[in-house]
Amino acid sequence: MKFKRSPLPTLRPKFADKVRWRMARDRNLLFLTIQDKYRVRDYAAKRSVKTAELLYVTQNPRTIPFKTLPDSYFIKGAHGWGWNILCLQGNFYYFKNGIEIVDTDGTLKDICADNKHQLTQDEVIALCTEWMSNKHRAKEWAYQHIEPNIIVEALLTPLNDTELKDYRMYTFHGVVRAINIGSARFRRDACNIFFDRDWNEFELTRYQEARPESSPSRPKRLDEMLAVAERLGAGLDFARIDLYDTTDGILLGEMTIYPEGGGINSPTICPAFNHWLGNQWKLGWRKSCEAFLLSLRKLRGRNKKKAA
Repeated sequence: MKFKRSPLPTLRPKFADKVRWRMARDRNLLFLTIQDKYRVRDYAAKRSVKTAELLYVTQNPRTIPFKTLPDSYFIKGAHGWGWNILCLQGNFYYFKNGIEIVDTDGTLKDICADNKHQLTQDEVIALCTEWMSNKHRAKEWAYQHIEPNIIVEALLTPLNDTELKDYRMYTFHGVVRAINIGSARFRRDACNIFFDRDWNEFELTRYQEARPESSPSRPKRLDEMLAVAERLGAGLDFARIDLYDTTDGILLGEMTIYPEGGGINSPTICPAFNHWLGNQWKLGWRKSCEAFLLSLRKLRGRNKKKAA
């Protein structure tokens, strides 16, 4: 689909407006389960969806059984974002979102030769202990009510690829309407690309981030990914469902209910696409009006700060 510039402004709320409406107004208790990286595993299992192997879970980081864990794995804060530690061949690295420790081909750099991101076991415990006492972004309601946990997950191996890609399924009312590709390399290189469910690229009117040098090829198991996302998204007006295509099958990475925190000009800076994506989310007239008014207030506040 190719989008065109609109000559006139529209009163319809964009996708990010509806995300911010959800943050401010929607108190669906199910969000506390699906936003929780630990509890969402059970939600997925009940829908016959696999997740990465869980090696350990704790609320006391000092109990992590480092001696009996495999050589490589991830340690994550289940109640936050970017709280990720990579253990690779027995060495610990503060992975965060991975942009600083991936190479140009998407594989991990030779980080063993550079201790910039390296952690000791004591530092791992201290960092996890810090996570246990923190809550992620107060504006994102669900995170304030998720029980803190530290989880340890098996490292995933991508199927037929050098890097593990994150297939972000924008799922509205149980139907995938758009797919965004993510990876540590894409984040590092500020690349962004969207496809429809048939793997046709959405052509935007404006790009802030670069398109990848080569367009990602259609996954062989795309139909399975769509079916998995739609099982997980059934009964929800919207969720972004992030999937991995691995040697262990299609696995759920996480479910996201506040993509990019509802930032203005997200998920792209193409107004036509952002309006189209927002139109897939059927909130009803009253809630859509609330979303639009909340957006106006945010813009006015932003303009006042610029003028000050």
